[in-house]
Amino acid sequence: MADLNHQPAPPEGFERMPTFGPFHEAQGPMYSRLSDGVMTVGMWVQDKHRNRLQMMHGGMVCTLADTATHWAARHTRQPKGSMLTTNLSVSLMGNAAPGEWVEARVKVLRAGRSVVFTHCEISCEDRVIAQATAQFQVLDGAAMPPLPAVQSA
Repeated sequence: MADLNHQPAPPEGFERMPTFGPFHEAQGPMYSRLSDGVMTVGMWVQDKHRNRLQMMHGGMVCTLADTATHWAARHTRQPKGSMLTTNLSVSLMGNAAPGEWVEARVKVLRAGRSVVFTHCEISCEDRVIAQATAQFQVLDGAAMPPLPAVQSA
């Protein structure tokens, strides 16, 4: 098991994501990779992400699903636009423990002018632990401030 106070580097090809505000900053770093049109967001499960049963809390799984689908939806726009989650449905099917790497792979099902639809599968090792669908409203670029630059660890 990994040292939970010092997280290892993410797998090859992943880059640290900017935070979406104070809530995301408190959740610890997340990393993304875009490969063959599939957005993947990953994270190391930390002790602060677990429930009393020593597994990743369902609320943190939902946060990962929302973050990953949002990031994929945002990348359907050039320039990258702001999105507002209008629907998120998550089915929890398994678990991950502190020290494990979890990935959310997102497929954009449809990217219209005002709405983006996505599907996400969250896995740990070879285990699918959740799946999600999400819908986003496309916002005017002036509606939200830009995301901050990523800070070096």
